[in-house]
Amino acid sequence: MRIRTLLDARPGSAERFQLQALVLAHSWDRWAKSAPLEVFVIGSLPQPVEERLRELGATIVPAAPHPLATVSKSSNKLVALREPSNGPLLLVDNDACLLEDVSELGGRRIRTTIGARARVSDPQWEHIREATGLEPLEQEWVSLHGELKARRLGRPAKLERRLYCSSAVSWIADPGELEPLWADGIAAIARAFEGHPLSSFAVRGSDQAGFAVAIAQHGGLDLLPPAYNHRPVCFRLGLPDPKVLHFGELGNLKGGMMPFSELLTRWWERRILIPIRRSGEGAEVWPSDEERTRLLDEAAAVRDRVLALGRDAGLDAFTFA
Repeated sequence: MRIRTLLDARPGSAERFQLQALVLAHSWDRWAKSAPLEVFVIGSLPQPVEERLRELGATIVPAAPHPLATVSKSSNKLVALREPSNGPLLLVDNDACLLEDVSELGGRRIRTTIGARARVSDPQWEHIREATGLEPLEQEWVSLHGELKARRLGRPAKLERRLYCSSAVSWIADPGELEPLWADGIAAIARAFEGHPLSSFAVRGSDQAGFAVAIAQHGGLDLLPPAYNHRPVCFRLGLPDPKVLHFGELGNLKGGMMPFSELLTRWWERRILIPIRRSGEGAEVWPSDEERTRLLDEAAAVRDRVLALGRDAGLDAFTFA
């Protein structure tokens, strides 16, 4: 298995993408190096970033933007599926951090995780079916935020019936077969909502509605546990320790870039610790004070582990230009 990610290094791309890629590469070097890491790069990397990636042992693969990038910027990740791999891939967004060895992952044809939210509404899915003939898998599931809301209010979670997955961490047995299905899904759905009153970023901008219909066409899905795509909401739910941490725009804070330790600490406070501290208030029945303390301790322990990784890597003093 190979691990692949996409890094947009063109002028105008946020510097945080390069920082995220370095965090990913250092985490791979420490905990997951039994599978090779290939970084597909659009544009030219600053010399210090390129040198660091090569020092760690990552392979840099020059790439051109995906043809659908004008419709969906995140579709650029699909270029990493076009390069022959001679085996399965683990495709990860560059804001992932590998906290365990993942080389033993396997399955039938594709493995990925459920979405944090069901971002495509039922009326949107109906329009997609009518306009394109494409549909996601019919499968009952509960979104992570749906589960969180249900726990807090002490009521049953809302069941979703059209499977919507996150594409941030995906094991793919045959990338060359999935890529055209995924690309065609993104394009067809975007066309269907051009000028349509139900249009939104979820159907014109994101790659994940196209991913959902591609999974249905491709077949052979085995869902991964959320630990392989551990997002901020997973800490709030108290889900088991992450194997792959998914930041979701690390560095997207007011004030721009800053030393990594300060950036991560601020991000962790805003996205994880403050929401946990505020949970269980008012009419909310969960978590209890004891449970809240446990959630905070678990989240802080993972934060400290990532801070130690950054400290050992010298990321606070790293110069990108």
